Amino acid sequence: MTAALAIFEKHRNTVLIDLALLAALYFLPALSHVTALPLYMLEPMRVALIIALLFTNRANAYFIAFTIPLASALITGHPPPFKALMMGIEFSILVACYGYLVKMIRIPAFAALTAAILVSKLAYYTMKFAALNTGILSGSLVSTPLQTQLLLAVSTAAVFGLIEFYHPKNT
Repeated sequence: MTAALAIFEKHRNTVLIDLALLAALYFLPALSHVTALPLYMLEPMRVALIIALLFTNRANAYFIAFTIPLASALITGHPPPFKALMMGIEFSILVACYGYLVKMIRIPAFAALTAAILVSKLAYYTMKFAALNTGILSGSLVSTPLQTQLLLAVSTAAVFGLIEFYHPKNT
């Protein structure tokens, strides 16, 4: 029991942040229904992942990258399981790309995150295009307008970059 408490104490902040992110995402569909606002267009899963990337460690960010879409698929039924898997891959690419750009190439957080988001979105749309063409998925290739996605990518990266600039940490 003492060992378990010591482990929890060591990872307490990460666990608390993860629980808060998951709880917020679980309640988001209900909030969306109550307010009649399409909150999914604000890409809450990506925002949660970036919060995890900013305030926890890289291993936890990978954990969140897969947990959030799969948990959402299991609990709410959206996204469909195959799409959730693709989103998990997309989010993992985001984490890997960001880490590479910041650690290896040493570019600023804003530029690294903007590039990581765009690279991961390109990977996602490539996978989705293939899934649509093979009949694994149905629907349209783009559901949220590309202009909205670009605006969200840049603004999210700007906020992340400012926080990273004023509150740097080792990731």
